[in-house]
Amino acid sequence: MDGLISLITSSPSALIGALMGILVAMIPILKDSAESNWKKRFREQVRNGILNGNLKPEDMQHLHERWSQDRQSVLFSLRIMLAEAISAEDEKLKDKADEIRSLISSHSEREPFSELPENISLQLNSIRKDNPGISEPVTQLAASLNELYSSNKAELSKQKKFSFWGFVVGIIGVLISIASLYIAIPATT
Repeated sequence: MDGLISLITSSPSALIGALMGILVAMIPILKDSAESNWKKRFREQVRNGILNGNLKPEDMQHLHERWSQDRQSVLFSLRIMLAEAISAEDEKLKDKADEIRSLISSHSEREPFSELPENISLQLNSIRKDNPGISEPVTQLAASLNELYSSNKAELSKQKKFSFWGFVVGIIGVLISIASLYIAIPATT
């Protein structure tokens, strides 16, 4: 332990490098934490609006813009609340399932194909409006694209996690390597 303390005091560059590594590694964690907190707060406000009877479908846009939620997050949050209402996990919401279904329905009308990225959603919606006879094939295409998009998103998330933990292990390895240069190990002879 004394060797590590002497390394830190004698080599401020190692300390600065370690601190910079820790700060860089913390950025994605803090970002994910903030986004998760905002989703939770958004869901809480929507839940309270439903319980108070003050939430109208047109208010959803204001709420999701206030909490920086995208179209997918809004739909996901509404589906979570519907699941909680149906399963009676949330006692207060169990009588509000029809209102939540109504919000999901109005969201789907206003934001069709919201599970997909916005540019793809807009293009599919335009095709569907221009060609009312092919609504079913467009819906099937949207479902296929959604499945492909979801699997790619999950794979990207997994790769980000591998990269992050690889970085953390690399930093720890570098710190141990630097520390081992300065820590004298007594020779056993």
